[in-house]
Amino acid sequence: MNTDLSTLTWVLRIVAIVAEQPVEAIQPEQRLMEDLGLDSLQITEIAQKIENVVGRPVDEDLLNADGATVARCAEIAAAV
Repeated sequence: MNTDLSTLTWVLRIVAIVAEQPVEAIQPEQRLMEDLGLDSLQITEIAQKIENVVGRPVDEDLLNADGATVARCAEIAAAV
């Protein structure tokens, strides 16, 4: 799936806020749990923030899947 750059940009910002890291330190290929060290509660927070932007529910299980990346979050956000 192709995700537009603006979606990726705001998802990067959301992930950076939740991960408490500068947005410049977050890369699309980074995995939420494995690389960024996020736990399921933080991933739920990301899902809620995405929902607030897009106005539709996000399936948290997709974000909690093993190997889910920042880019995958943007794909999910673009698809809802």
